[in-house]
Amino acid sequence: MVGQLQAILGSRPLREPSPLQTDQQRPEVALARKRVFPAGSILFEPGGRTCVLYFISGWSVSRRILTNGTRIVIDFILRGDMVWTLSSEMTQETIQALSDVTAYEFAVPTGGAGPDLPQKAQQTFLHETLKRQVRMTERLANIARRDALERTGHLLLELSLRAGKPDRPGFDGFDCPLTQSDIGDAVGLSTVHINRVLKEMRLKGLLSFRNGIVEFLDRRRLAELVDFDSGYLGTNSG
Repeated sequence: MVGQLQAILGSRPLREPSPLQTDQQRPEVALARKRVFPAGSILFEPGGRTCVLYFISGWSVSRRILTNGTRIVIDFILRGDMVWTLSSEMTQETIQALSDVTAYEFAVPTGGAGPDLPQKAQQTFLHETLKRQVRMTERLANIARRDALERTGHLLLELSLRAGKPDRPGFDGFDCPLTQSDIGDAVGLSTVHINRVLKEMRLKGLLSFRNGIVEFLDRRRLAELVDFDSGYLGTNSG
């Protein structure tokens, strides 16, 4: 799906009209512009612009800070994901780049009923919105019904599929820019607890997480142990 939309978009400079338009070439159709965000950049925060972001590279985090200062990670945003910032506005989420990120930004008309996207982009948008909803449902079950090792292992297995196949032959894992704090805030555990869980998984021969690289030492056994079924992720579009 990433490749399909990129083929439609092409490599256009900022503010150049995107070929993502209807056959009638309606002038009110939203135009896409390519944006590059360095690691640490804020892509959106409450009160910001309303747009649709289509991510084509890099990792971002959608997070919320509670009144007591506690951070909650709502979702990690990877290549192929699509986000309507109005949804983030309603839930008071901030989107921040964890690595260098490239995304296409579609403007959304003020006061409109929704994103005014060309048909092909609209189909992708609806599909990605449904996929995010399914992930959120699984994340809720993960936090509510699984223990610490199961929560962490389940999240890392999910991220491995969303990140796509590694470039290195014979390597079962993925480059992961997340900190232990990022993982902990996503599964409701402290950084100290995550550290213990990662050590336990390494000693049990399940996975290793060092220097920004997650390596599965026994993916099948880990998936069985944490009851991971990738069916909820749908077709991997990486």
